[in-house]
Amino acid sequence: MNEKPNFVYLMCDDLNDALGGMGGHPQAQTPHIDQLMANGVQFTNGQTNVPICGPSRASCLTGLAPWRTGYFGYNFTRDPWYNNPVLKGAKTFMEHFGDHGYRVFGTGKIFHNGQERQEVWKDGHGYKVDWGPWSWDGLKEGRGWGAHSGHHATPLGDAEMLHISLDEVPDIPPNPETGAPGYKGWRNGDNTPFRYESRYDRDLMHDEKNAEWASEILSQQHDDPFLLCVGIGRPHSPLIAPQEFIDLYPLNELVLPEIHGEDLEHCCEFFRDGHTGTARWGFEKFRLVWEAGGETELRKFLQAYLASVSYADAQIGKILKALSTSQYAENTVVFLSSDNGYHMGEKEYLFKNSLWEESNRIPFVWAGPGIAHEQECQVPAGLLDVFPTFCDLAGIPSDPNEDGRDLDGTSLRELLKTPDGTTWKGPRFALSAVASDTPLDAAQPADPADQLYSLRSEQYRYIRCPNGERELYDHHADPQERRNLAPHSEMEPLIKEFDDWIDQKIQANCPV
Repeated sequence: MNEKPNFVYLMCDDLNDALGGMGGHPQAQTPHIDQLMANGVQFTNGQTNVPICGPSRASCLTGLAPWRTGYFGYNFTRDPWYNNPVLKGAKTFMEHFGDHGYRVFGTGKIFHNGQERQEVWKDGHGYKVDWGPWSWDGLKEGRGWGAHSGHHATPLGDAEMLHISLDEVPDIPPNPETGAPGYKGWRNGDNTPFRYESRYDRDLMHDEKNAEWASEILSQQHDDPFLLCVGIGRPHSPLIAPQEFIDLYPLNELVLPEIHGEDLEHCCEFFRDGHTGTARWGFEKFRLVWEAGGETELRKFLQAYLASVSYADAQIGKILKALSTSQYAENTVVFLSSDNGYHMGEKEYLFKNSLWEESNRIPFVWAGPGIAHEQECQVPAGLLDVFPTFCDLAGIPSDPNEDGRDLDGTSLRELLKTPDGTTWKGPRFALSAVASDTPLDAAQPADPADQLYSLRSEQYRYIRCPNGERELYDHHADPQERRNLAPHSEMEPLIKEFDDWIDQKIQANCPV
């Protein structure tokens, strides 16, 4: 048995606090993640670095903050992280562990899709991300993921289907206007057929393949310590799940989040008016769903999301079971999180990449040797802390970069042993950033002063826009963030403390 611990890194996509142990949606059913929480430490104030996938993953994997690199997410789908002048020379934690005697395996969405660096998986790779199966209209040109139309159409369009059970096999008729010949059946993301004969006779979905592949790795003999990274694609859209998970959430019994239109009256106009790269879609998406059917249509979205969460939980359960029955059960650290959270309609917003709690709060769970059991930690922590914590637990150096630049996070090892925070001397704040819509040239680092920030302490969330607008919420008294305290004069000393901390961070690391 290796003396050094093994590591299993489980990263979901768009998973918010809709978990049984996080106090999110009260009807969420996630028994396997709940059990992982019971076996370890759950950070109740786990925070993302950037509440949208591309820049979030880039900063988590390299341990470098966006206010250090200038990679906040502007045009990130067309401007890969590895073209950023700071990030392109940085090592990922996978490479760093490989350099220090670890076997490194990966499958699923770890990097942002289409921006993978496959060479980091020096000992084996399973599958690239595929959110299928998709419906398809038969055209080979255009979108590689196929098209969805006909009776599957929703107010959100192709990429944001509310839900289709796998039982609802698409039958897309020919379209004389587009020349599409039509197609009956499901298709994978690469436009190969997805075989579906029945619930019990079908191809595996992508996350099922990831779970199967990871379980096989855990069953093998490893003479050296290993790092196994598994990217779970759900609950990212399209929200397609096997029917048994949809059945967990009867539509007419679902509890909707409280939606108060007046909540937006005291929010920063800079954000509300869409001065960010993608956030305007959150308001537009809510409007489209609401106009299509009000609470009924919103329930469909919620049902689809929760079904996808439970489906993701089931795949995580398969991996955890394989670990528990393997020879590595007692010597493996498990970390589970998400790249960002997701709004379910709160503040008339239905997306990620906002400054508020539902976008920035993420599952943040640790379990394994040297980690407390059945404990919660209220000290804010975030994805920047993963790299240095891994290094500390593995007993390897935390200075991976040849140019000498340090990691921006903090090892959480002390909190994993003593979660009540009584011995903690590290940061008491976690900072998240949202990109503004200030135009940039390709690979140009953004100016940190132009961006939007969301700071979380144990009690407060503080929001700051580059035009000087601010929001402040007391989570002890107002967990739904409905009462903005920033205009109250008595809060100025606290706001100054938060501003000074943010300024210290961004001025010390400014890349421009």
